[in-house]
Amino acid sequence: MSIKKKRRRSGVSLSDINETISAALGGYYVNDFIDRGRVKKVYVQADAQFRMLPGDINNLYVRSANGEMVPFSTFSSARWIYGSPRLERYNGMPSMELLGEAAPGRSTGEAMSLMENLASQLPNGIGYDWTGMSYQERLSGNQAPALYAISLIVVFLCLAALYESWSIPFSVMLVVPLGVVGALLAASLRGLNNDVYFQVGLLTTIGLSAKKRHPDCRVRQKISWKKKDVD
Repeated sequence: MSIKKKRRRSGVSLSDINETISAALGGYYVNDFIDRGRVKKVYVQADAQFRMLPGDINNLYVRSANGEMVPFSTFSSARWIYGSPRLERYNGMPSMELLGEAAPGRSTGEAMSLMENLASQLPNGIGYDWTGMSYQERLSGNQAPALYAISLIVVFLCLAALYESWSIPFSVMLVVPLGVVGALLAASLRGLNNDVYFQVGLLTTIGLSAKKRHPDCRVRQKISWKKKDVD
């Protein structure tokens, strides 16, 4: 018979069990009394020698619904098991903190993807969540395509305001894919990680590519204007 069924047959409620264990092991406040003009508190607690081992719980008694004193040994058992030296909680849920580092030659993104793959194989009811720098990296990684698109739009609008034209910035922006491909190729050949620094450098490459293309288009625009004036 299971422990839960034994407890129900004994007519003992969980609240009474919790109160008994709390009073015997942790102490229970009863009231105050005056001793020689000083107010002192009264606590009920089992003596130290009777609360040293897990098996001492079986010597406790709890009152059942019909008023009888039922020993804990009727519906409980105690044994030693392995447990965590401290209890971790995340968002109010019991949790376990794992700290790791990517192997040499591997990016943090690859390490996080591997951890997510391993976490997906855990039993039902066990989940995971990123915290700290890993959370920020995962959040920024999901926003990278949007940031690249916004950077291209900003560069295009700046060039359109500079040339006072909507067509010339297109020719300037044609060199951007070449700069991006060159940066990706150089990073892959040298085995660099696709981290935050690389992504910031890639955004800088977009701006520098447009800047290098700017003087050539500016000269061509001036020449075309001069030809129009001559005509």
